[in-house]
Amino acid sequence: MNVKSIVWKLGLTIMILFLIVLLPFGFSIYRIFSGVYSTQVHENVNELSINLSKTSMDPNRNQENSYEYLSTITDKDIVLVDKNGKVLSTNHLSQFKKGASIPRDLYLRLRESKHFERGYTDPKTKEYFFTVGRPILENGTFKGGILVFASIDDIHRSLHNVRNWILIAIIGSIFLALGFTLFVSKKLSNPLIKMEKATRAIARGNLETKVNITSKDEVGSLAQAINDLSIELNNYRRNRSEFLANISHELRTPTSYLKGYAQLLKKHQYKNKEELESYSGIIESEAERLAKLIQDLFELSKMEEGRLELYLQHVDLEEIIEQSVKKVMLKAKEKNLDLSYNIEAELPLFFSDGSRIEQVLFNLLENAVNYTEKGSVYLSAWLEKDHVCILIQDTGIGIPEDELPFIFDRFHRVEKSRSRKMGGTGLGLSIVSEIIKLLKGSIEVQSKSENSTSFLISLPLDSTIEGSKDET
Repeated sequence: MNVKSIVWKLGLTIMILFLIVLLPFGFSIYRIFSGVYSTQVHENVNELSINLSKTSMDPNRNQENSYEYLSTITDKDIVLVDKNGKVLSTNHLSQFKKGASIPRDLYLRLRESKHFERGYTDPKTKEYFFTVGRPILENGTFKGGILVFASIDDIHRSLHNVRNWILIAIIGSIFLALGFTLFVSKKLSNPLIKMEKATRAIARGNLETKVNITSKDEVGSLAQAINDLSIELNNYRRNRSEFLANISHELRTPTSYLKGYAQLLKKHQYKNKEELESYSGIIESEAERLAKLIQDLFELSKMEEGRLELYLQHVDLEEIIEQSVKKVMLKAKEKNLDLSYNIEAELPLFFSDGSRIEQVLFNLLENAVNYTEKGSVYLSAWLEKDHVCILIQDTGIGIPEDELPFIFDRFHRVEKSRSRKMGGTGLGLSIVSEIIKLLKGSIEVQSKSENSTSFLISLPLDSTIEGSKDET
C-alpha cells in the first residue's frame, strides 16, 4: 500500500489526534489516583504523629509495649526516641532497633524542634515508607521524638496496577481507533480515488466519463463539479470541432474567390473593362469579407480571454444612436426600407464605452436591414431606473423558435445559404453578446418566424458597477 496515499495520511492524522487526547488524559488519571492515595496517607500519618507527640510528653522505656500495640493496630511503624536519639520502642525496621541511635540528620531535625516528612527505604527489606517525624516538647524543652513510618509499597503496587490498566486501555483504544480510522479513511478516500481515476480518464480524452454522486456534502459537490467539467469539456471539444470546420470553410470561400479571380486578371481572361471592374469588385468584396472575419475572430478571442480593453467615459447615447443609424441608412434606402428611431426623453450621460455600444448597435441594425426584405426597422431608447434600454425591431424573416437559444453562438446561422449571401460571418451576434456582458448589461431576443425580430438591450448608467441591475 502506498504510504503517501490519502488513506495513510488521513489515518495517521486521526491516530495522532487520538494520541494527543489519550496520553494526556491517561497521565492526568494516573496523577489524580496518585494524588488521592498520597494525600490520604500523608493526612493519616501526620494526624497520628501529632496525636502521639502530644500524648508522649516524657518518653521512657515503660511506653514500649503501648507503642508496639499501637503499631499493630494502626499498621504503622512507630518509633519512640528519647532526648539523646536512642530508640525506646521496638519495630521491624532494620535501622531502628531498640537501643540504637537514629540517623544523626533525623536527630538534629528533631532537636531543632522541627517536624519533617520524607521517604525512607529499608536497606534490608527494600520496603519503601513515608516517614513523619515530630519532636516531643515539654514547656519548650526537647524531650524526645516520634517517628511514624507508613509503608507505601501497597500504594505503589496499586498505582502501578492503575498505570498498567490505563496503558492497556490506551493501547486498546489505539487499536480500536486504528480500525475506526482505517474504516473512515477508506470510506472518505474511496470517492476521492474514484474521482482521481475519472479525472485521469477525462484527461486522456474520455469525456463521457461520469462520477457517481453518493452524497450531498462537499465530496458530492466535488463529484458534481467533475461531471460538469466533463460536460463542459465535451461541449468545448464538439464546439471546437465545429469552430474549426466553420472557420476553415469561411476562410476557404473568400480565399478561393480571391485566388480564382486574381488568376483571371493575371491571365487577362476578361473581355472588356466592365468585366475587369466586375472581377476587381469581387476581389475587393471578398477581401473585405476576409478582413472582417479575421477582425471578428480576433475581437471574439480577446473577449473570451478577458483581454479586451474598455475605454470607459461619459458618453451621449443619442449621438451614438444617430451615428449608428447613419451608417446603415444607405443600405436601408437601397432596399426601400423605412429606418427610424425614437428617443422617448432626454437621456443622461452615462459611464460606458461609446465605441463598443456603437459597434453593438451597428451590428444589430445591419443584421435587421440585411434580413428584412420589406417593411421597416425601428429603434427606440428610454431610461428605466438606473438602466438605459434600447429596442431594435424589424419586420424581417424572423428566427424560428427552436433556433433562438443558439443565435449568440459562434458561427451559428439560422439560414446558412442566405446568411452567406448576405455576407455575414456568423460571429456578429457572438461579439454583441460578449460586449454586452463586458458592459455589465443584458440582451434579450424575441422573434416570430417569417414575421419579425426584436432585440432588447439593457445597459447600466455606470458599467463599473457589478450587478447594478439586480440591486434596483
